[in-house]
Amino acid sequence: QSLAGGREAAGGPLGACPVSNGGPAAMASSNAAIHCASLATMSVSILVFVFEGLTYNVIFLGRVLPAMDKSTLVLPFAVLFNSVWILAVWSYLRAHLVDPGSVPRRWQEFVKQVGDALPVAPARPEWQPGKATYCKKCEIPRPERAKHCKVCETCVLRMDHHCPWINNCVGFNNHKFFLLLGIYSGLACVVALGTSLPELALCAAVVMHMEEGKSLTWGNEDRSLEVADIVLFLVFGVLALLVAVLLAPLLSTHLPLAMQNITSIEDNYENMPNPFDQGGASANLAQLFGAFGPDWFFPITPWRPLTDGVSFERCDEPLNTAGVSHATDGQRSEEVNLSFTAEGVQPEQIWRQRFSVRSAPLVPLEEPDKGPLWMLTRWMNWP
Repeated sequence: QSLAGGREAAGGPLGACPVSNGGPAAMASSNAAIHCASLATMSVSILVFVFEGLTYNVIFLGRVLPAMDKSTLVLPFAVLFNSVWILAVWSYLRAHLVDPGSVPRRWQEFVKQVGDALPVAPARPEWQPGKATYCKKCEIPRPERAKHCKVCETCVLRMDHHCPWINNCVGFNNHKFFLLLGIYSGLACVVALGTSLPELALCAAVVMHMEEGKSLTWGNEDRSLEVADIVLFLVFGVLALLVAVLLAPLLSTHLPLAMQNITSIEDNYENMPNPFDQGGASANLAQLFGAFGPDWFFPITPWRPLTDGVSFERCDEPLNTAGVSHATDGQRSEEVNLSFTAEGVQPEQIWRQRFSVRSAPLVPLEEPDKGPLWMLTRWMNWP
């Protein structure tokens, strides 16, 4: 299920961080082997998806049910199974293809802009809320909760783990799709087995007693099933059961973590209680899925995201979706709405608060050249 641990684990295929090219040959060889293994695992996943979908529609709906005089069930079963199967395939493609969360260029520009005003802490295997940490591999400061992918050589926002089944890292941008993939794939297995279980049991019983090469009929010679149909149908049932059994522990692990707003890496941290707990399962899921709405149930980008993956609301911070108190030079503190959904609010405003950026500018503006022409202009404009 995961290559994650209490350390910075492997990640996704898309990168934005510069990487040193001086790695040992052994490390490069190991990374290439992991890439090949992930590609092979992903190929198996795709083949299972295609085989299960084709077998259910062609063999079960097209031959088995008509052979048992249950043609009236073909349409409702087709709609039920294919709806869930399409959502599962859609979720798989999104989880695989979407950038899991490369460090955005806007953050890198922000780091250059604030300079030394941004406190940067060394990365440790513990909770570090509100702290930018330094990545020795990418050689840049990265946001809180970001981890380095040793396989793909990039840092990933809110990294959870590297999943070989999708050949991608599970990070902030595709964690929602990964969870929906597990849910809809498991549901597709349940629907497939639930709708075909009587026929699977009958085929298994008949196979054990029928003679080799003999056709299987149910009172109608025109609707007989060949041995190949029965074998494929039974393999379909075994695969559906196997996938359901494999998905059960995966969902029982990752769903509770998501409902606590914890990644599989952060689950090993013990230096403090979870500082990003929003107080409830739905509120914690909203950090990945966005504000609750119909988009929760589809593998699409959240319509109303509550965070940008760079900084996260903490349960003990003054910053919240209602506003944040901050002071400007020579002015009193003001209440400013810094919600990510608020109109006109720039992410840099939130980053300055959550990462405790010092207010004094460390990158002064260049003064204009005060040459003779400038002095002459000042003299001519003198009141």
